[in-house]
Amino acid sequence: MRLWIAGLFLVVTGIAVLLLSFGSVDEPASANAVTASNAVADGAASDAPAAAEADFSVLLSEFSSAREASLIALEGYLLTDGEGFRQEWLDATVRLQSATDAIERRSTTWKDGRRLVQLVEMKRVVGQMIGEQSAVAAIIGTPNRYPGLQLFNEDVRPALGEAQAISAEVLNAMLADSSPEDAVAIDPVARLRGDLEDLRTALLQHIPLSGEEPPFAFDTGSFDMLRETIRNVRDTAPAAAQPKIDRLVFLVASAEEKLQRIFALRESRRWDYAEYAFKTRAMPLVEKLREIIAEWERAA
Repeated sequence: MRLWIAGLFLVVTGIAVLLLSFGSVDEPASANAVTASNAVADGAASDAPAAAEADFSVLLSEFSSAREASLIALEGYLLTDGEGFRQEWLDATVRLQSATDAIERRSTTWKDGRRLVQLVEMKRVVGQMIGEQSAVAAIIGTPNRYPGLQLFNEDVRPALGEAQAISAEVLNAMLADSSPEDAVAIDPVARLRGDLEDLRTALLQHIPLSGEEPPFAFDTGSFDMLRETIRNVRDTAPAAAQPKIDRLVFLVASAEEKLQRIFALRESRRWDYAEYAFKTRAMPLVEKLREIIAEWERAA
């Protein structure tokens, strides 16, 4: 009996020793696993800022690409009035707005106050630039692009046309009741009709009907001679024609005043108003965006 108990004791003792030896082996393995896990976590944490900056650089690249694409497309539309360029500009504008929104979403993790202030400015400038570019695109292919030509076609040409009609009406009325001895009286009216036609022809030759820029030379002294001819007509025309002569004087004076405005526009940068607005209103905003993005790229 005592031998059986002693044997049982030895078995139990062996099992206990075996269990303790397994515990001593597992404990270092568990510790090593924890250490490795911590090392991976530390490495991921150290890589996070670098990954964030890399992602921000991609966003800046897309923004700059969209901005330049919109600029190039609008310049092409200015030069060609081509619908293809207009569609490219519209597509690039959508890209630019999307890129701006993406940068704004990324800004939620920023800790730099200056960069946040610049973001607000960037969004404001992007909105202004798109607005200015839209205004330019809207007048391409319309009479509003060349205000001088618009003034000529809508005011000067109709005024001269009406003046010609009046001079022809007065001349025909005088010829209807004329006799050979009336030739001297009729001569100034005939000269007026011819001078008005010469003036109209000269203006059509010297005022471009498109955006081209040929030499712009017109002798405004033609109006001095025209006014002298009208005074002679007034002296010889019958009393019934005097109201028509008054109207003719007004029309010629109005045409001359508007032509002076057209000449001034022709000598200024505003002749092609779409190009003028593009260079003086849209381009400065593009430069502002370039400056902001360049600073961000240097800091990245």
